[in-house]
Amino acid sequence: MKINYPNGTKLETKKIGDKSRGMTFEHDLNTSNEYYRIHNIAIIYKKPTPVQIVKVDYPARNKARIVEGYYQTPSTTDYNGIYKGRYIDFEAKQTENLSFAFKHIFDHQVNHLKKCKDMGGISFVIIYFKKVNKVFMVDIDPFYELYLHGEKRGISIGDLQNLEKEKKAYDVKMGFAPLIDYIKGIDFLYF
Repeated sequence: MKINYPNGTKLETKKIGDKSRGMTFEHDLNTSNEYYRIHNIAIIYKKPTPVQIVKVDYPARNKARIVEGYYQTPSTTDYNGIYKGRYIDFEAKQTENLSFAFKHIFDHQVNHLKKCKDMGGISFVIIYFKKVNKVFMVDIDPFYELYLHGEKRGISIGDLQNLEKEKKAYDVKMGFAPLIDYIKGIDFLYF
């Protein structure tokens, strides 16, 4: 993409691939979580995916590299932690469209979030809509119902705006510090 500035300067930016785009959203969430930790607001971390290392190449002692590995079990969700004494668990997703297709989240993730909520935790899905540069978080209960019993194959920004009126979703504001201030959404939805 090219950006033309008023003074005639031109800047070319690289097109970011789909995987990198998701990593940017994840990076912004990780940066926000670091802000929350530094300021003693919440402790929330990205969960690592469990991997079984099968083969390691040792060309030199200080240059070992993993050559082969497998996922041990399907990963549950992306993030967990604690805020105001309550357990938090959530999945972060991104879409290029004005709706998020349910095919991009797995049954075991939705079921995990639902069980966490049923046991007293705070569980939600946070979705970045790249096309309009908006982030919404939605409580797992309405998400679960739409996912299992809804007539649609996804959830749109309009659906989320309607759920926000019912205090079941939240339009997360993006800023500087933190980059994605989803803690305000947790306060809105759960406290």
